[in-house]
Amino acid sequence: MAIRRQVLRDEVEQLILQRLLENRWEPGSRLSIDGLARDLEVSPTPVREAMVALERSGLVEYVALRGYVVAPMLDAAHMIELLDARNVVESAALGRSFTQWEGLLADLEIAHARHGEVLDAIEAVETVDYPLMHEHFRADWAFHQVFFEHAANRYLHTMVENLGTHTHRMRQTWTGAGLFDGRQAHSEHGEILEMVRRHHHDGALKALESHLDGVLSRSLPAVATEETRG
Repeated sequence: MAIRRQVLRDEVEQLILQRLLENRWEPGSRLSIDGLARDLEVSPTPVREAMVALERSGLVEYVALRGYVVAPMLDAAHMIELLDARNVVESAALGRSFTQWEGLLADLEIAHARHGEVLDAIEAVETVDYPLMHEHFRADWAFHQVFFEHAANRYLHTMVENLGTHTHRMRQTWTGAGLFDGRQAHSEHGEILEMVRRHHHDGALKALESHLDGVLSRSLPAVATEETRG
C-alpha cells in the first residue's frame, strides 16, 4: 500500500510538472489542490504531497491565504547564478568521475545516443509535442547526471538534485519564449564526450564550461522575450 501511494504521488507530480513546463498556467496563477485532484481523478492527498515536492523545486510557491501558486519565471540574475553554481558543482563531479573512466565513458555514450534519438523524434513531428519536449529535458539532464553517478560522492549528488529542479524553472522560460536549443546542447555534449573518449581531463572540464556558457547565452534572450511579452 505504501509503495503504491508513493508511485501515485510520483505520477501526479510528473503530470503537474508536465503542465508547468507546457506553461498551461501563468506565473502567479493559483493551483487548487481540490481542483487538480478532480481533474486528475485522484484524492487530494497525492496532489498535496506533489505540491510539497514541487515547492522544494521552486516551480510553485505557497502564499498565505491563497495556497499554492505558479512561481515566477527566473530572471537574468537568477539564471547567471544558477549556471555559475552548475559549473562549480558539475566540474567537481566530472573531474572526480575520471577515476571511474571506463564506466563514465560507457554511460555517457548511452546517454548521448538516447538524447539524439529524442531529438530525431522531435524533428520528425510538425508541431510542438510537449511530452517529447519533456523527454528531451530528461535526456539532456541524464547526460549531466552521469558525472555524478561516477563521482563517488553522495553529497555532490544531493547538490545536483537541487540544481536540477531549478533548471526546470529555467526551461519554463525557454518553452514560454518558443526557443529550443536541443541540437546545440547535444553538439556541446558531444564535445564533452569526445574529450572523455580521449581521456583528456582538462579538455572535458573546458568543454563543460563552454557548454554551460552556451546554455546561459541562449537562455538570456528568452528572459528578454518574456519581459517584452509582460
